[in-house]
Order: sequence, then C-alpha cells, then structure tokens
Amino acid sequence: MSLASPRLKMAQKILALIIVLGGRLAAQNVVNAAGLTSRLNIRSQTACEAEMVEKMRAREVFSGKAYKVLTETARAYGRPIPHIYIFPGSINMAYIAGSTAIDGRGKILIGEQAEVRFNTTALKGFLGHEMAHLVSDGTGKGCNDYILRDPQMEVDADALAARTLGIVPIQEFLKRILILTEGQNWDARLRLKMLE
Repeated sequence: MSLASPRLKMAQKILALIIVLGGRLAAQNVVNAAGLTSRLNIRSQTACEAEMVEKMRAREVFSGKAYKVLTETARAYGRPIPHIYIFPGSINMAYIAGSTAIDGRGKILIGEQAEVRFNTTALKGFLGHEMAHLVSDGTGKGCNDYILRDPQMEVDADALAARTLGIVPIQEFLKRILILTEGQNWDARLRLKMLE
C-alpha cells in the first residue's frame, strides 16, 4: 500500500500537469489561430480598400476645404481624422469603416463636386453623416458591405451627426442634396422631415 500511494500521487501529479499544459497549449493555439485570422482579414480588407479607391480613381488629400472640415468634424466626435479621398466628377460619398481595424482612422471618400458645390456648413453635415457611419459601424463590416443603403442606417447616421455637430449642418447638407437633385431625392426629403 505504501508503494502504490507514491505511484498514485505521482500519476495524479503527471495527469494534473498534462491537463494544465494541455489547456495552456490549446489556448495558445486558439490565440495563434485568431491572430492568423486577424492578419488575413486585415490583408484582405486592405486589398479590397485599395481596389475600391483605385476603381473610383480617388486620391487622398491632406489639405483643402474638405480636409479642414473633416478635421473639425473628427474633433467633435473625439476621433482620429479619417483618411479622406476625393474622386472625380460626383457629389456622392462613401465610407469604409472596416479600415479602422488597420490604423484606427477609417476612410471617407467624397466626390469632388461635393467639395465645390457644398458650402462649409453643408459639407460639415455631409462629412458628419459619414463620420457617424464610421463611429457606429466600427470594424464589423468589410470593404464590400456598403453597396446597399439601409434607409434606417442613414436616418440613424443623421441623428448621431445632429447630436454631435448640431442639427443645422445636417439640415444644410440634406437641403443642398435636394437643390442639386432638383427635389428628386426622396431619401433626402424624408430624412430632412425626420430631423424636424
């Protein structure tokens, strides 16, 4: 009995050690697998964003009216200044929230006509709306997830921007959209009514 007892104790210690080490190694593999997945997702996200920016023929800007307004807007949100890209011809806009996982900033793309045809207040509303998407969407979505517009998501972005910047810039932005589309943008008209 005295021989079995030390052997039993030794076997219990070895078993306990295997369980502890096995758990730690398993946890390490999970961490390594998550790290690999994250690196792959970041690479995929970066490639997708680069392709999107290239297709739109957008160029990043570091000065000018849009950059200055975005700097003020980001400060109001308490966030780093997103990368801002201007693409030719359009007044359209886009945002890429997933890129916040890469450098914490995100990307906002605007058509060059928005910078030209929007006064500073309307541009602030325009960029404030896009910042609201960056803040609320976070990194859960990928680069290609912004093709379809969800009307409720747009209303929510307007509301967040109005709470952050005040209602006037958002109203000016939506009014300017209505003027530029000769009143034909039903989405902007509905969103403007919801702000009142």
